[in-house]
Amino acid sequence: MRDHDVAEMLDRAVATVELPAGFTARIIAGGRARRRRRLLLSGGALVVVMALAALLVAPDGPAGRGRGEAISVAGPSIEPRVLVGIVGSDGRPATAERVVAVGRTGTETLVVLRRAARAGEMTSGGHAAEVWIVADGGDQSRSLDYLSYDLACVDGDQVCDDVRSTGGGLGLAVARRSGGRLFVLAQAPEGRTVEVVANGVRHPVGAAPRGAVVEVDADEPYDEVQVWATMADGRRYRIVWAPGAVLPD
Repeated sequence: MRDHDVAEMLDRAVATVELPAGFTARIIAGGRARRRRRLLLSGGALVVVMALAALLVAPDGPAGRGRGEAISVAGPSIEPRVLVGIVGSDGRPATAERVVAVGRTGTETLVVLRRAARAGEMTSGGHAAEVWIVADGGDQSRSLDYLSYDLACVDGDQVCDDVRSTGGGLGLAVARRSGGRLFVLAQAPEGRTVEVVANGVRHPVGAAPRGAVVEVDADEPYDEVQVWATMADGRRYRIVWAPGAVLPD
């Protein structure tokens, strides 16, 4: 019933009855207010339903990814708490600028921290790092004192040899066994993408300038797992496993 219909009905009903002034106007105003409240409530319910639907269909975050997918997003952000208390081999506290790669491996975080390379490796364009394991509970330990990277190529890998000669860096790979699971932390310079191949199964990782982690199935990483970097022009090369790069449980 429209407002003017209500007004006419009330006018007929009160023609012989004395009512307070403005009674009809107040009745109509009250009806309008109730309709506005109903509209607001129905609109609010719709917003809630839409929000719940969005949550139900939203893709899983890193914690919900399945085996074989990158589970540590590459990027410059590093949780400050991870570095607290880490002191490098040179006696200096760890800083974000010194982190070559970082990524979560199960209930731990691997931190690859830049350190001074040996003179012979440095002359050949190589770099070095140390690897730390930071447990979720806060315990820290240096798992590897010296990791060479940007130094060697697989025999016959001409693309790798060409890239190494430019001094643009090659990248690194570290494998970690934890709780019966095998994780690979891979890193490659800006402008390149990474892929991990385990027993013939390909695991695209994507860009990983600060490292990304993928979980794979393999018994012997040195023999069964290869890490590849692809250049912007489509050429690709193997990132070699350096001595000590497979960290035991």
